[in-house]
Amino acid sequence: MSLTEELKDWPEVVEIHKKLAKGEKLNIQDLQWIEEISKESGWSVDDVVDEIKNVDKAPSSRIEKYQKMFEEYYNEAKNQEKKGDRKQAGEKIWGAITALIKLFAAKKKVGIIYWSAGELDRFIPNNVEKRYKKLFRELLAKGQILHFNFYEDNLSEEGFRERFDEVVQLIEEAKKVVL
Repeated sequence: MSLTEELKDWPEVVEIHKKLAKGEKLNIQDLQWIEEISKESGWSVDDVVDEIKNVDKAPSSRIEKYQKMFEEYYNEAKNQEKKGDRKQAGEKIWGAITALIKLFAAKKKVGIIYWSAGELDRFIPNNVEKRYKKLFRELLAKGQILHFNFYEDNLSEEGFRERFDEVVQLIEEAKKVVL
């Protein structure tokens, strides 16, 4: 299957990939798409650009990148939570979850091109051992609530802390499976 077929729902990403591969300048619409993907994934714009640029690479070639991203976002999430910045802590932990699942997929030589929770969830049924499926589904579901809090800021301090601690515990369990 070609990259164009894989990304049929996101032709804009194909065009951005082509421009990045050729070293061409991105236009304002390209940058807006990258910003949207950044919001969806919880990743920095630079990490999204790198991901799009390398979207046609073998998943296993991205293992080190995803592991580094996971560690950086996870550590940043914990640092932001300690500082009391719930919005940033929630967004960074979502970025860590996204990177961790992409890392797991890359280790299994399965590419996950998209960044949304739905696409990440589609990886689980056919690629995660039965005994770990619930763990990864809970990680996505609970992490997504913290991701939404970045935009809505609707969780109380106590509610956020409880959910954040639950997600940290799930990440620690998932790390044992992935790493």
